Amino acid sequence: MTDQAPKYSFDEFKIVYESTEKVTDRRLQTNRWNYTICAALIVAITGIIKYSVSNDPFFYIGLIVALVLSGMATLFCCLWVGQIKDFKSLNHAKFDVLNQMAPYLEYNPEHPGVLKPFCPFEKEWNKLEEMKALQEKSKTSFIALKSTNIEYYIPKAFIALFALVVIVVGILLLPNKDRFNKPPSVKPQTVPHIPRDKP
Repeated sequence: MTDQAPKYSFDEFKIVYESTEKVTDRRLQTNRWNYTICAALIVAITGIIKYSVSNDPFFYIGLIVALVLSGMATLFCCLWVGQIKDFKSLNHAKFDVLNQMAPYLEYNPEHPGVLKPFCPFEKEWNKLEEMKALQEKSKTSFIALKSTNIEYYIPKAFIALFALVVIVVGILLLPNKDRFNKPPSVKPQTVPHIPRDKP
């Protein structure tokens, strides 16, 4: 008696594939949402700094609020990078499962063995490797398209921007309050010369 290879339902394969598409959609939606939050934070921090520098009573309060917001925004961007990694890892795992299922799919249960799987994901991956369109992401074990890593640059650029705000506010603005709140220089008034009448 020979052991037969297990067969899997094509409907189950479709469900896994649809879930990979949903993960990709969620990743893109999360990226858009996070980008919007970071852009709004930049506008808010800029407004707070501008107001603080021009209003002496709120100088320290405003700049400390800007520092705290910038620090929190930096942490948020680090979380964003982690979210991208997690979504990509999840998608990678799902496509591995699809590739493992593909050779054992049963497309027509009423007439088993009539249709054979083409294994398109595996063939597509092999083609990408031939074209040298893939690269291994540093610090992670998965391989992806070369342009995929660009997705990480946006949150990293925001991290650099928020870190720059912390440096500018913490080193340049806070210790130099007098530079920004100098009273306007008053020119000495000249007394007009009135000629005296000769006696």
